[in-house]
Amino acid sequence: MELSQRTILRNSTFFSRMVEYGFFESSIHALPENFTLVYEISRVLEDIGNPLTSILSPVLWLSEPNSEDQTSPKEIIPHLPTGEEYEANLIRSYRDINRIYPHQYLLPDEVFMQRLVERSLWMPSPKAPRNKRYQSDSNDFAPDSRKQKVYLLFDTSKSMQESYRIHLAKAIAYFFLKNNQKEMGTIFFRTFDAEIGKLHIIQNRVNFDELITEIMCMPAEGRGTILEKALLTAIQDIRNDSFMSEAEILVITDGAAHIDIPKVQHALGEHIRIHCVKIGDAKIEPDHKLILNTIHSSESEEAKVIRDIQHKIKDMEATLRATQTDNRKFAMNSEIVFLNKQLNDKVQRYSHKAMSNYGNEIVELSSIFVNVSDVDPKILFTLTTERISDFVQLSREILQLLKEDPSAEDAKLAAMLYNHIDTILQFNEVNIESLKDQNNELGIVLTQLVQQQDMQSEKQIQLSDNDQLQLSKLLRNGLKKASRIPLAKLIIIFVRMIIHKITAFIKQRKLRKFKKLRSRISMKK
Repeated sequence: MELSQRTILRNSTFFSRMVEYGFFESSIHALPENFTLVYEISRVLEDIGNPLTSILSPVLWLSEPNSEDQTSPKEIIPHLPTGEEYEANLIRSYRDINRIYPHQYLLPDEVFMQRLVERSLWMPSPKAPRNKRYQSDSNDFAPDSRKQKVYLLFDTSKSMQESYRIHLAKAIAYFFLKNNQKEMGTIFFRTFDAEIGKLHIIQNRVNFDELITEIMCMPAEGRGTILEKALLTAIQDIRNDSFMSEAEILVITDGAAHIDIPKVQHALGEHIRIHCVKIGDAKIEPDHKLILNTIHSSESEEAKVIRDIQHKIKDMEATLRATQTDNRKFAMNSEIVFLNKQLNDKVQRYSHKAMSNYGNEIVELSSIFVNVSDVDPKILFTLTTERISDFVQLSREILQLLKEDPSAEDAKLAAMLYNHIDTILQFNEVNIESLKDQNNELGIVLTQLVQQQDMQSEKQIQLSDNDQLQLSKLLRNGLKKASRIPLAKLIIIFVRMIIHKITAFIKQRKLRKFKKLRSRISMKK
């Protein structure tokens, strides 16, 4: 096969996208189950007329797709660091006393102390500048302080494994990042489940590509969904970075979680906005104990009335225990029964009114909220006749390459294709014999090459330790026989890797010592 034909094969949509996802990287850990399905969902999202894309469209683009006039002049607003403009705000804590406007010290002592307790004293606070989005000629990620700042919060709880939610979430994140990269400035990224993940700050093209790989290869194994803590952490991250003013937080999650709305709204302020994509229809119902705890701490009038009735019942029960006469006991018992009935009615009304939105507070906090149902794999992953033909042709070409002039890179491409076809065939009830036969042949040839079974053939491939480990990861979900590395070989690989790391460490240490020695000599001169 000519070089140009090989290049065309490797630059095909499927293989180029797999490279872009970072599935061929040697640094990643074990690949998630059915990891290539993200490709199928991404193809669906690229169709603007698809119903799923239409539902998600409010959060997929920072601006309307194809709405920009390329001939219009570019408007550039210089970056204004936070702190050059101020506005009046109420103090948040008694610690802000040294920052209040001086004229308030002229107030009478009682009035001043009352306002301090109520936190109604005024102080100047930095006003975040309103930066307009910056347009550039580059279609790639080229960060600029004048562009839109984005913070992506990604749910990695175990429930995301259900109904291919994690695959849909990854496809949404990929589509959002890739199609808005021209308009994006700094990108912040964190995962969350029962714990908050590490903060990733994306400020150049290399970091951007690494983020795509990180998203595509991460598993969904966490327990719980601490959404409120994730939001507060994100807000704090934004507050700590002056260039993240007017940032937009995009949350991708499948869980319903209770959020203290006033607390998060206070932290958000006026310039940070939340957008949310919720996958699936998960709901949580508050239990009776939680409702009573909420009533105990609430300052609403309904809660105060309920607490008064509870106190009356306790007082009457205490009085009843001290009462001796039967007539008095009967009257008090009747009144206690009446109060308990009244209490139950009040609690039910309060629960219906105050707790009806429990677990759905993110809807109220979000500027844009989109709820998409779980995907139907038999609809989303069904192959059309045209796509079946494309996969058959692709497998034929890679087979020809493996038989004529195989290389380690070709084996990786073949392993990826085999894995994807084997996965996608599970969702197609129609018997696709042509594709099955082609994929079976691909599996046989791939197994022979990887395991070096056909020792008489001249067409052998030399696999490095990294090649062997990568192929093992790629084939683990599909062609398990070919993915098995003999124990002796595996030990040898790990020993070589350890020796390589030790050697690199020693070389680095010697280099540092040499630089220090040279620095001392130059200082003496």
